[in-house]
Amino acid sequence: MGAGKLTLIAQGVALCVSLAGTPIAHAAGTFDGDWNVTLTCPKVAGGASGYRYQFPAEIQENVLHGEHGKRDAAGWLTLDGKLEPDGSATLVAQGLTSSPPGRADRQTPYTYEVSAQFDATTGSGSRTTTRKCDVVFFKE
Repeated sequence: MGAGKLTLIAQGVALCVSLAGTPIAHAAGTFDGDWNVTLTCPKVAGGASGYRYQFPAEIQENVLHGEHGKRDAAGWLTLDGKLEPDGSATLVAQGLTSSPPGRADRQTPYTYEVSAQFDATTGSGSRTTTRKCDVVFFKE
């Protein structure tokens, strides 16, 4: 093999090695940090009461976890899911209802999905099922 071909191969290898360390836009960890979440669900006519929860969330390696209230108590909610490199996410909310005093259906479990979109410092989303709820995210 001639010196010219060896030089070309060496340059190709050097280029591959240098590109291997180049970050891709919105790579894993881009959204990592502490976030504030506001979940707003308005009152349903003739149905469920409205509520607004504000709670902290953390994103580590583009996986979000947030929690409102005391685990396994009325009004408790968790919000979890993975953010894609483009900032899109399908999050899962799970919790226990918080009914008005005197109602027997306290602490009924529920689950729903939230479709969300994040950028470096903010995000927004909405519940994907019949009841309209909006979620807003702000990075600390």
